Amino acid sequence: MTKKAQDFLVDAKLGAQKFDIKEKDKEEKIVLSIEEAAVPSAVIKGKKVRASGVQKGLLARVDEKLRSMTKPNSRDKATFFRLLAIMINAGIPLIQSLDTIMSQTVNQQLKEAIYEMARLVEKGNKFSEALSNFPKIFSDAQIGMIRAGEASGQLNTLLKQIATSIEKTDSIVRKVRSAMIYPAFIILVMILVVSAMMILVVPKISELFTDSGKTLPTITVVVIAISNFMVNKWPWLLGGLLGFAIAVFFGRRTPQGKYATDWLLLHIPAFGKIVQKSIIARFARSLGNLLESGIPIIETLLINAKTVDNMLYEQRIKLAVDDVSRGIPLGESLRDTPEFPEIVVQMISVGEQTAQLDTIAEKIALYYEDEVDTAVAGISKVIEPFIIVIIGVAVGAIVAAIMLPIIQLTEITQSL
Repeated sequence: MTKKAQDFLVDAKLGAQKFDIKEKDKEEKIVLSIEEAAVPSAVIKGKKVRASGVQKGLLARVDEKLRSMTKPNSRDKATFFRLLAIMINAGIPLIQSLDTIMSQTVNQQLKEAIYEMARLVEKGNKFSEALSNFPKIFSDAQIGMIRAGEASGQLNTLLKQIATSIEKTDSIVRKVRSAMIYPAFIILVMILVVSAMMILVVPKISELFTDSGKTLPTITVVVIAISNFMVNKWPWLLGGLLGFAIAVFFGRRTPQGKYATDWLLLHIPAFGKIVQKSIIARFARSLGNLLESGIPIIETLLINAKTVDNMLYEQRIKLAVDDVSRGIPLGESLRDTPEFPEIVVQMISVGEQTAQLDTIAEKIALYYEDEVDTAVAGISKVIEPFIIVIIGVAVGAIVAAIMLPIIQLTEITQSL
């Protein structure tokens, strides 16, 4: 266990008995005040407002149009929950709050969902029941927390927690994607450049070499052979790549395919650890939020199993549900499993022993969110030199294959 992890575990043990929430409350007030300042007073009163005399640019209008047609993203949902919390905190009735937010919502799917929810609440349905009619937009965890907030009378607090949780989770997902997209893009560009050279450049130069009748260097022979294969078989290569992409896309829709790709994501060198840390961060944050809302541990784990978005972790959490239902502590159930590191298991055990599992889960989430930040920041520094070496070797091999015969021909010409 690293020194950072040991310090983290000691800090959690000391803080399990006395969790100071003053800083947390202070942070929430700051975030709330910023959101209130960002919302025009006309919105709070339920009136439609326009931008303050500033015409939207073309790109802004295009972005708004695209957002209106697509499925609501995390930013749309986080804004919805946070604005709803602000309005309810200001004493505005739920139905009026929903109608006001609906009039300001850009995404068409979310706008229609909010309108339907307001009408359902008007008919006497609970807000959580209205949310459950839109499972493709709102997750089981969000619906469960709203239900708990209605039962405890702390709906406003839980709405803010949901918004924060969505923002944190979205931030983690974006960082992991950015860490993987950058090297993938560089490698794709390298493949395209090398393919263009092999298909367009090498064949023209190889004619000069073959006409000379001289014995070519081994590297030139190999490059010409690869070039000929790519020129003659490019439809098959392109079809194979498209077929592979289609197979992966549709394979992800089957349990076997999703399990295989989820396993692969966790075992990619360098990136697998980032994916694992991001999953644990999401799991811990959802665990803490749901337990703090008053949702029982078994229901919390079942919700987490559905929302963790990785079949390996989903299956492992479901096994933990069976153990916990038989009276086995969660920390003991997760012990000696590759999905959950030792530090996480120890932290969960501490939380269970001190009846502060929700608090400990939040600490785990913060720790692993910080770990993801550190890993993402360092991955580019590690991967970039490696990619540069690969590009240099590939391009250098092609250049050498072209230049060596030219040098030989030049020497022969000079000797004549």
